[in-house]
Amino acid sequence: MTTRTSFETASEHLRLALPLMSRQRVPVVPHNYAVWYEYVSSGCAGLKSTIDRLLSAGEPVDEGITEQLYQQYLDPSDRSRVETAHVNVRKLIEALARSVETAGGEVSRYEQSLQECAEQLEGDVPAEELRTLVSGLIESTRQMNEGNGALARHLEESRHEAESLRRELDAVRMEAKQDPLTGLANRKGFEARVAELEASEDYADRPHCIIMADIDKFKGINDTYGHLFGDKIIKVVAKAFANLTKGKDLAARFGGEEFIVLLPDTDVQGARALAESLRAGIERGRVYNPKTGEEIRRITISLGVAGFVAGEPIDAAIARADEALYRAKEGGRNRVEVATEAPALAASA
Repeated sequence: MTTRTSFETASEHLRLALPLMSRQRVPVVPHNYAVWYEYVSSGCAGLKSTIDRLLSAGEPVDEGITEQLYQQYLDPSDRSRVETAHVNVRKLIEALARSVETAGGEVSRYEQSLQECAEQLEGDVPAEELRTLVSGLIESTRQMNEGNGALARHLEESRHEAESLRRELDAVRMEAKQDPLTGLANRKGFEARVAELEASEDYADRPHCIIMADIDKFKGINDTYGHLFGDKIIKVVAKAFANLTKGKDLAARFGGEEFIVLLPDTDVQGARALAESLRAGIERGRVYNPKTGEEIRRITISLGVAGFVAGEPIDAAIARADEALYRAKEGGRNRVEVATEAPALAASA
């Protein structure tokens, strides 16, 4: 019964996904279908939220955007690197085991040689036989030393290999939380930092805020100058966020041209001040067309600010910041809006 239900559910998701892909003119290839299957099945909340926001704004979710969504939410490339590292660790352990086993054999033979010498020395031993006995003991000792030396060298080589594997796994872990285009944290990195903050003992006793930001009229930039140039704009904006967020603050690329900033130990007034600094700094910047040298129209961002409420899920704070961002867009763009207080906060006031 369960199998049939799963089959029927998958068939229903297929029926829903294909018309959406057709309307957006997205080719039905495996990774594109994976994105839209996750969307209709609500399997990935972040992906669904992003697509819903784009569709509600009347923006196309074309092949290029679908590829970005796949890379952001579903890209399995890190998994293969981790699996490769696991294989290398297993090989390293097996090689060490063989070395120790070999050294163990050398130790056993040496112990046997010493035992034989001791037994022979229990009686009277002629000088010539004693000389032979000592020579054999010297040879056994030499072989033992050589075996231990080989083990020591192998252990040192294995240490270097283990260090290399550790660095590779550290890199995988870091890259899994980092946006490859901007170098900022990605959504996973942001969520990991939020989890750390929520786990702190005095989390509920301190003020925390979120800033949501979006590049104004970014679709027009992409349509006019192409996606590569659009990526350059995203990197310029990301650099401004990186330069103005310090200490405990964390700036992340939340998806597409949208950014989010986590501000621990910061009240709403401080968050608004930082948002204004970000807005003004980006507005002052100038961007030039690399082909013609002409100055491109001014690049601006809109921002929404929200304070955390004790006991409130992080998603609720993000939603309120997003609503404030929407008001900033509706109010003329290139502005900062602060979210209204959540019901729980208003009730406790």
